[in-house]
Amino acid sequence: MRRFFLVALLMVAVTLSFAKVKVTFWHAMGGGHGQTLQEIVNFFNQQHPDIEVEAIYIGNYSTLQQKLLAAAQAGGLPTISQAYSNWTAKLIYSKIVEPLNKFITDPKIGFTPTEWQDIWEPMRLNCTWDKTVYALPFNKSIYVLYLNTDALTLAGLKVPESIGELKKAAILMTEDFNGDGTIDQYGFGFRSTVDHFQVFLALNGGSILQKGSDGKWKVTINSEESREVLQLMLDLKDKYALVQGGYLDGPFGEGKIAMFIETVASKPYVASSSAGKHGWTWAPLPLWKTQNALFAGTDVIMFSTAKDEEKKAAWEFMKFLISPEITAYWATKTGYLPVRKSATETQIWKKFVAEDPAAEVPLQQLPNGVFDPQLGVWAEIRTIVGNMVNDVLFGKKTIAEGLKWAEQEITRELQKEGL
Repeated sequence: MRRFFLVALLMVAVTLSFAKVKVTFWHAMGGGHGQTLQEIVNFFNQQHPDIEVEAIYIGNYSTLQQKLLAAAQAGGLPTISQAYSNWTAKLIYSKIVEPLNKFITDPKIGFTPTEWQDIWEPMRLNCTWDKTVYALPFNKSIYVLYLNTDALTLAGLKVPESIGELKKAAILMTEDFNGDGTIDQYGFGFRSTVDHFQVFLALNGGSILQKGSDGKWKVTINSEESREVLQLMLDLKDKYALVQGGYLDGPFGEGKIAMFIETVASKPYVASSSAGKHGWTWAPLPLWKTQNALFAGTDVIMFSTAKDEEKKAAWEFMKFLISPEITAYWATKTGYLPVRKSATETQIWKKFVAEDPAAEVPLQQLPNGVFDPQLGVWAEIRTIVGNMVNDVLFGKKTIAEGLKWAEQEITRELQKEGL
């Protein structure tokens, strides 16, 4: 009898082991970020013996997007994936992204209204199309101003709080230290990409597109705000600002630039490149006509191709991923933002801020956070704007010619999609 009982227990154990629900999670988090994500996945799996989340590193964002689009056509989608909102918008049209409202409002496994409101409002809005939620925020960042504190002190300057002060500081911190006629330290640096144009445009109260009350998109790039942004970039280029297409944490660490604007996700790279060379800090973006701060980063979406039990298991993981303690841990390890307000009340975050008070600076900008239009063709529009910015900066087009061309090309892109 005892032997029979032991065999029965063994059979139950074997059955339970095969009853695990598998959740596949495609992501683009490499290096230290990927290691931290795997730690979180392992912790979840330990706490949920009935669920196995497998985090699969696909490569960079471009590779992940290509694989998602290919899988959407040919099959083989994961249960969940990282995605930018424009990817999500494109996939929504194919009806393969699972709406999350029924999970969010479920009295047993969902969020209470207070918990849902606990997610920073711009992040919630960025995950919502009309009244349907298709994503939960994950690795979110926001642009800040990075400063070489040694250079700032040497020039006798304070942290610039306005665009006028930023321009003045860029001029005063541009130095030819050895007098050989070559600039050794530029006061500022920016990338010749759509991103930095967008950052300045948001601060100046402008936009590339605006959605009207009729739901139609209007092209608004050919504006006085855009002209002012491009003129500022031209005024700074070469004389007071180093301009390049690649990331600027390297030149900043080497002392070639004294200030630059980038997302908080650059923090680990800035700290590494500056170590033993000079001090640094970050500050809120300077005031122009507004203090609008551009968001960046991805969300997590679920696919409707998954089985019901996989969706429920995936939802448990998605909720876990943005729980206050986990999002706080993720933020302290990676430099990304905690996506919940209550994360700032956790011991993990409080200890982190006690050791590095500047960590709270990006949070000051969250009430002014703005994000990209949630359009499936946004990648194409970004390419158009990026080409225009390069053409203007490098003398291929005047400001007027560039903006007129971009307006026409964006309008054509929207018309192709019937938007």
